[in-house]
Amino acid sequence: MLQAIPENFYGKYKLATSENFDNFLKEIGVGLVKRKLANTTYPTVEFIKDQNDSLIFKSHTVIKTSETKFKLGEEFDEDRLDGKRVKSVVEFVGGNQLIQTQRDGDMEIKYIREFNGEQIKVTSIANDVKCLRVYQRVAE
Repeated sequence: MLQAIPENFYGKYKLATSENFDNFLKEIGVGLVKRKLANTTYPTVEFIKDQNDSLIFKSHTVIKTSETKFKLGEEFDEDRLDGKRVKSVVEFVGGNQLIQTQRDGDMEIKYIREFNGEQIKVTSIANDVKCLRVYQRVAE
């Protein structure tokens, strides 16, 4: 299953643009102080494949580095950057999208990561609130 993800998707990406992020964070229950802090950071994310058929998302900010390790199609526990523990599952769809479905109680949150080799466009959806964040590949 992992072979379906093109090798050029792996690497480091830096946040370039962000639209409606504060409203999205508010919708998923992130408090004012953490939202303000999150809106001032421009994270670098890494998308990594390890030897055990697992995938890793690392997010680096000046405040914190976090790592999420998972296997496609398998539910896992995830600690969000706001400290909440949620259940998630990630699927590879359409040859260029990783779709993460996250459950926080009764709320379903979707993260659609669309790769084109040089960018990751991340559309985050909670209820009827959408956020778009675009990350540009950085040289390693």
